[in-house]
Amino acid sequence: MNPLKFGETFGCVVHGPLAGVTLSAHPSNSRLFAHEHTTAYICVVLSGGFLERSLVERQHCRARTIIAHPPGERHSDIFGPEGALCLNIHLNASPIEPLVRRSGSSLSTVIQELAVETVKGDWGDRLTAEAACAEIKRCLWDLKRSADSADCVAPVLEALDDAPESPWTLDALARIAGRHPTHLARAFRTRTGVSIGTYRRRRRLIRLCMDLRTTKQELSELALRHGYADQAHMTRDFRSFTGIPPSVYRRLTR
Repeated sequence: MNPLKFGETFGCVVHGPLAGVTLSAHPSNSRLFAHEHTTAYICVVLSGGFLERSLVERQHCRARTIIAHPPGERHSDIFGPEGALCLNIHLNASPIEPLVRRSGSSLSTVIQELAVETVKGDWGDRLTAEAACAEIKRCLWDLKRSADSADCVAPVLEALDDAPESPWTLDALARIAGRHPTHLARAFRTRTGVSIGTYRRRRRLIRLCMDLRTTKQELSELALRHGYADQAHMTRDFRSFTGIPPSVYRRLTR
């Protein structure tokens, strides 16, 4: 197999406003045989998960896992029953060392901002994407800023990343965090810079955009799948996110 070039990724790939930054969706229970990339790149798991094998180790990667691959590092992947949605940041000349770890609360928010602008495709805001991408690169090697903290926000981020379509309540998330709802709401905004509702809404809309691009499901079915009350509710939320209704987005991006 020939090495993948700059910006090339397996799966169903969406290109955003920045060259070399893509989203890739991988089907459930699929696999990628051993391959390598000619340039360094960073893969961030947004949802789902997979087992990655390299020549020296194997890693179980799930939501909020960051994997940094130097050029020519050979690896293979086996995806789980939920498949995976990944944000890929390809690097032209930046030095990089092998790395696998979870993103902390602050970095998770920046990653989501870049994913939001990427999934919009031609409608993505380039300046927002550039700033988020630069911040991710800067924070990636700073263990104090990007490592998981042992606070109450980390398990809530994990719950929202794994199932943004679930009918979450603040009380339910507070039980996961082991904190009072008021304390959790304040801590979440302090750690991530956004409210719990905003974070969950963005995560749900990223998945919805990918499904509009990659599936043929009726809009009413997608509304139920992603936890909306009905198709009209989904359409209103989607239009405020992208500026166009989901039917138009699907037609323009397919």
